[in-house]
Amino acid sequence: MKPPRWLAGFGRRKNLGQTPPAPDIWHWLRQAGGIRTIVDIGAHTGEFAQFLADYFRPERFLALEPLPDCLPALRARAKTIRNLEVLPFAAGLKPGPATIHKNPYPPASSLLPLTEISRREFPQTDGLEENIEVEVRPLDSLIQTTDLPRNILVKIDVQGMEDQVLRGGRYLFGAAHVVLVEMCFAPFYEGQPLFEEIHELLVQMGFRQGGMRNQILSPRTGQPLFCHAIYIRARA
Repeated sequence: MKPPRWLAGFGRRKNLGQTPPAPDIWHWLRQAGGIRTIVDIGAHTGEFAQFLADYFRPERFLALEPLPDCLPALRARAKTIRNLEVLPFAAGLKPGPATIHKNPYPPASSLLPLTEISRREFPQTDGLEENIEVEVRPLDSLIQTTDLPRNILVKIDVQGMEDQVLRGGRYLFGAAHVVLVEMCFAPFYEGQPLFEEIHELLVQMGFRQGGMRNQILSPRTGQPLFCHAIYIRARA
């Protein structure tokens, strides 16, 4: 939702000098993770999916995106993302039709209504929304986890639906090795779970927090608003 999105927030640092760049989070994950499958939940038009595919070279790549306007560009990435499978659904807990609030700033679109906090902190989200019907599916009804090569990396960027995505994908997350998730410290959507709730769910699923790529502050007050967090499968 909030700028910068995944590519900016999780992107690799630029090498501005002549010396080789120091190892970063992506280098660590590639060396330690052995990632062979990527599941991108909330893929939008696939900008970050392309980065992940280029960097990790997975054998399987599943991308979920419910917004019809995003799907042509996302599907076109099959030319450059090997074995890309596009699933035109919103991940959630209860299957069936649902209304997504398409925001004038499309990455802010959500199944949950926007709050005044978002409009105040990010004025580009303050505009007339269009209601679109989409299909919601639990991840475990869409993805046969036993068919996915290990290790699995899951990226979550779902605008306030993080808890429902996790609860609807217990088998998938039970098999995952790495989770990249956007988590908020302030509610940008009505009924949105905040950082501590999502952290607790992930810990219950057997993950530990492996780090944080960045933390976005309010341009008005400096208050932390959201972050891009990394969770790793805890080892016994």
